[in-house]
Amino acid sequence: MNCIEKCCLFLVLFTIPINCYQKLEGINQNNSYIDLSDTNWENSRPINLSSGWEFYWNQLLDPKDFPVSYPLGDTQIVEFRPWTNLTFSEQKFPSKGFATYRKKIKIQKSFKVKQFSIYFMHLFSASKVYINGELIQEKGKVSTIFADIIPDRTNSTIEFQTDQLELDIVLQIANQDFYQGGPRGEFLIASPSQIHLYKSKNLIVEIFVFGLIFGSVLYHLSFYFINRNQLAFLYFSIVCISFLIRIPFLNSKSHGYFVPIQSFEFQSIWLHYVNIFTFVFSVLFLSELFKSKQYKYIKNFFFVGAIFALFTPFVPKTIQYYLNFLYLVVYLVSFLVFSFFLLFKHKKEAQGLYSMAIALFSLALFCILAISLNFYGVHGGLYLIIGYLFYVIFQTVSLSKFFAYAIESRANIEMALHEESLHALSKQRAEMQLMVHDQLGANLTDLKVYLERKMASMNESVKHTFDLNYIYDRVVSIIQSLRNQLLYIEDQNLIFENFVTGLHLTLLRRYSDVGREFEFTPSSEFSNYFNKIKIIGKNQSYFLNIFYMLYEVCTNDIKYGRGESVWTLDYSNGIFYINQNNLMVLPIQKHSSNFELKSIKKRLTLLNGKLEVQILDETYQLKIQFPT
Repeated sequence: MNCIEKCCLFLVLFTIPINCYQKLEGINQNNSYIDLSDTNWENSRPINLSSGWEFYWNQLLDPKDFPVSYPLGDTQIVEFRPWTNLTFSEQKFPSKGFATYRKKIKIQKSFKVKQFSIYFMHLFSASKVYINGELIQEKGKVSTIFADIIPDRTNSTIEFQTDQLELDIVLQIANQDFYQGGPRGEFLIASPSQIHLYKSKNLIVEIFVFGLIFGSVLYHLSFYFINRNQLAFLYFSIVCISFLIRIPFLNSKSHGYFVPIQSFEFQSIWLHYVNIFTFVFSVLFLSELFKSKQYKYIKNFFFVGAIFALFTPFVPKTIQYYLNFLYLVVYLVSFLVFSFFLLFKHKKEAQGLYSMAIALFSLALFCILAISLNFYGVHGGLYLIIGYLFYVIFQTVSLSKFFAYAIESRANIEMALHEESLHALSKQRAEMQLMVHDQLGANLTDLKVYLERKMASMNESVKHTFDLNYIYDRVVSIIQSLRNQLLYIEDQNLIFENFVTGLHLTLLRRYSDVGREFEFTPSSEFSNYFNKIKIIGKNQSYFLNIFYMLYEVCTNDIKYGRGESVWTLDYSNGIFYINQNNLMVLPIQKHSSNFELKSIKKRLTLLNGKLEVQILDETYQLKIQFPT
């Protein structure tokens, strides 16, 4: 997928949830009463009513407390945001408290029964919702006595029917322990089908992101199980799992489709421990990825922070939520700074540098954006999910490059060791050849010359008495055998450089020594196969088996054959085909066709091959085939 396609995919995912509701027009932005009677509710996207709310601090007002047409007294008009972010005449509101929010909407021009749906994210922290004077929903327990307040932070979808021209919406909100109080996010109104469509689009994005990250978990775990030494893949897969755990608790709270919705206190503690889990394995991932320097003091900073953070759920709730938020911000910033520092410090050796930089930049951007928006009172769960997605995708690309580089480096090291081993072996053989040639060969040659001189000065009877002719013939034979053995060692060296050429020269020398003619015809496919493949440590035994087997075929032919020996070698569809033809020594023709083939059959068994012998009149034909 090229860069343009990735950008288009991102824009589609980014705009699906954002463009599926509409904002109020500028004239209605700051009005607590708005006219939406011209709206085609069945076909219109949800309308966001997050601006223009009447605000009554430290008052829990029932709908009957409001006059029919006008707000109470000198009422402030605010946005649908936490009261901790509001400032009136330099007055700041504490998080602990309660308040009433109110808004009136004209929804139709005639008295008809219509069905509507209202959707909004969780509030801080207990709430009651009244519509046209009727209590529609209560979450937790709202009270003016702080000790009696019970928080309940879950998303709300309210469906109702009305035949009225207007909606009078009143929200009572009370907060005791959390560091923010009041409403947040969007307050959407539409027909039930449109609200359902809006929620479905949000859920589609979450499922899509969840699926990609889950695929990344399996992808990296498979790499780890292939190579257990690469712990970076295990740690990163665990980090991805921690992202997966969070996603159902963000945005649309999709975990409610599978398990009962837990209390806000439980969710807060659960996500806090997930944060600890994420930071610990994230720093382990970085330390494993950049092994040149471990930076133990940084790891200890994260581990000590994790240990202290384990006990924050046991402190009073008012302090607990502040400490959880402080831990998240401090260690997120520390992780990002440490990551960028390692990337800059090891930029020359880091593989996938740009992908990792993009991953970290995306995570930093979206996480800081989500935290800032949440603190301000705008829901940022979707941005956090997108941040997870970008981080996982680009970090996966980076790790893939890292893994490919690690494999390539290991292969290069193996190749270098193999070449060094071959060089050492070649040097050792050369030294042995030199030693044999200089010492044993020289001594045998001296003995041969000495015998020649002595035999020249002796008469035939003395020669016959001491059998000097036999001794002389044996010395010549040993010298010839020694020369052949040295040439055989050279042939073995040659087959590792060029198998076909080495084999050809070995067979040619063997037939020349016994005065036999020899025809060697390899096909172009056979030669091309050995030209492309390198004979290294892992496959040496395979090719040596082929060489020794064909050497035995040659020995068998020299022992029992006569005339010209014709060799045809071919390769097709992963199978080697070798045919050898010659005339037979006439007395041997009467014997069994299985003579001297045990060694050849044994090596063919190791090669998973087949052997076939045909004897027709004086002609002997051997057919061998075996897979690559």
